[in-house]
Amino acid sequence: MMDFSKYPKELIKSIAEEIDMGMICFLNTDTLEVESVLGESYNACDDFEDFYQEVYDKVDNWVNVIRIEPLQSWQSFKIMEDFIETCISDDDSIKKRLWNAISKSKPFQNFKFIIDDSQYRQCWFDFKQSKLEQLVLAELCPPDMEL
Repeated sequence: MMDFSKYPKELIKSIAEEIDMGMICFLNTDTLEVESVLGESYNACDDFEDFYQEVYDKVDNWVNVIRIEPLQSWQSFKIMEDFIETCISDDDSIKKRLWNAISKSKPFQNFKFIIDDSQYRQCWFDFKQSKLEQLVLAELCPPDMEL
């Protein structure tokens, strides 16, 4: 079994929260320092490149760094599907509504509209956070990596 103790739970949680907001995270694996910059979803804002230049310069000087990207839309969609499949009972009418919502245009908006006004809201946040943390761990500790 792999030892993940090199990466504190709070660090994993923090990176997961950052990528959930669309940020790109850089982790210095020697010091466990994290720096974040806006991800590609913010590309329309050219001024941010200059704003984050200091961060880019700092990260360029790190010897051992891991770059963790925000989720692609297909990954976020898969998390929604997994949530519907595993966390909602088949006999609950909201399950069918959610499947229907994500099968139409604007699936993320539709899903959010339904889930935010349901008893599953907190369950969704917890599920999504857990999945994000698993993805961060997978980035930090690929299967072939020894800690």
